[in-house]
This record gives sequence, C-alpha cells and structure tokens, in this order.
Amino acid sequence: MRVIVNPKYENLRKEIECIPDSFGDKGDIVYNDRNVLKRIDLHGVDIVVKSFKKPHIINRIVYSFFRRSKAERSFIYSMAVQEHGFDVPEPIAMIEKFHRGLLSESYYICGYDAGKTVRDLMDGEVKGNEDKLSAFAHYTVLLHQAGILHLDYSPGNILIHQGSNGEYTFSLVDVNRMQLLPEIDCDTVCRNMCRLCISREVLSYIMREYAALREWNREETVKLALHYSDQFFTNYIYRRAAKRDESKRIVSHVVLFRLYRATRRLFYWERHISSLLLKEESRIYHKYLYKYDYCNLLAPDYQL
Repeated sequence: MRVIVNPKYENLRKEIECIPDSFGDKGDIVYNDRNVLKRIDLHGVDIVVKSFKKPHIINRIVYSFFRRSKAERSFIYSMAVQEHGFDVPEPIAMIEKFHRGLLSESYYICGYDAGKTVRDLMDGEVKGNEDKLSAFAHYTVLLHQAGILHLDYSPGNILIHQGSNGEYTFSLVDVNRMQLLPEIDCDTVCRNMCRLCISREVLSYIMREYAALREWNREETVKLALHYSDQFFTNYIYRRAAKRDESKRIVSHVVLFRLYRATRRLFYWERHISSLLLKEESRIYHKYLYKYDYCNLLAPDYQL
C-alpha cells in the first residue's frame, strides 16, 4: 500500500491507513455510481473519501508504472490549486493498494465542503442570477489567468458559497483532470466551457462577462462558445442514449439516425428522399433520443 498524507494531517496517518479496510462499513454515501464517495468523521475531522472504480487491466498497468493514478492526481492538483490561491476541499491524503504489483484500489481523502454545485445556476435563467453569474465569470477569468485549466469544467465539479458579506465564492472538486498552462487562449477557453450550461442564455451571459474582463471581442467569443457547446451537447445525446437506453438495438438506432441525418443534408434538393429520411429520423428521435436532448438542439427538426 502507498499512502501520501498532507503534512498538516500527519497526526491522522494511522487512521488514514485504515480507511480501505473500513470504507465499506463506515460513513454516509454522498455519491454512488462509477466511483463511490462517502462522508466520514475521522477523529473529529469531517472528511470525504472517494473510492475510484477499479481500473481495467490496461489502466492497472498504466497507473502502476507509467502514469499517476486518479487518486494521486487529485491530491497533487488540489495542493497546486491551493498554492495558486484558489479554493478546493482541503486535500488530506491519497491511498493506493496494489495486488501482484498492479494497482487494484485507490482512494482520495479531502475535507468536506458544504457548498452546493452550480448545476441549478447553469441550467436556469439569467434574470435574477446576474450577480452570481458575473461573480462566476470573474472567478473563471482569474483561474485561467493563473494558468489553471480544469479539463472537466462542468456544473457538478464547481461549488458555490455565499459569504457573510453577500459575496459569492467558488471551489473546484474532482480535479484529477487538470492542466497548468503558461497561457490559455480564447479557443481553449471556449472549448473548456462547452459542457458548462444547458441554458444557451446563461452561457452567452457568462461569456460576454468573461470576454469583457479579458478585453476580447464579446460577440465572437459568445459565438465560438455556443458552437462548441452545441457540438458537445449534440454528441452527448448520442452517447447518453447509447449508454443509458435499455433497447437492445440502441447503438444501431443511433448510427442509423446519424446516417439518415447526414444523407438528408446531401439530398436536400430531392424532396421525396428528404421526406422519407426525415420521417425515419423523427421516429428514432421521438422514440429513443428526445429525452437526452437537454438543450433542444435537435428538437426543432422533429416537432410533431
């Protein structure tokens, strides 16, 4: 077993080293899907333990010999974000367990952060939320100017807090996918924001505020950000359906839908062919895809 402990919590090393053995029995589940997060009281310290899903054999080899594990990256990047003056849940430790020389289990331990995710804010409306959205845009500018690029900059990984003075602050979670760069340009920023908002109105507002602070062209920045966001959420429809829909032939339906849609664009001038293809697209969309079209990107083509 390999353990790295934040020097501030060295007095808890023995208790931390016992976490893999007690993880199944202790604490309250915060999240349980691909990874499992539990909130645990560790000798008076309110912590969250993230147990990463056991990697498949290729990643076990990669994480054992060639690349840092997600747990180690979470710890290292959290420390780096703090050193740059930004908030993350207090990094406490990381644990790796090995079986026959290969990584089998890994855990990241951090302090509990009571902030709420910005999901409702990003999926909602601008009206009434201008102060929060402006604060978020300013926060993101500061992050990027410091060279911090969170590669999964999504609503579930950003927490919002309101201080006693009424000001809003933010903290980052799930930072195992992150880059520290000397400069972050406009294209990189807009690509990075692609998964942030279901609401195009909210994304447009944020990007106008962001562009103004960076002294970039506002309309061009908004246009580019919306392009990448629409691209992301369109592909998300297909990925989500293929992963979540219970139909045995869902993958073939998705492939056919995309084929019909591309072919119809090629034969737009042939009304009979276009009409037949549109009918088939509409059937597949309403049966399998509409529930995942959160941004209503495809819906206008297939209104009943």
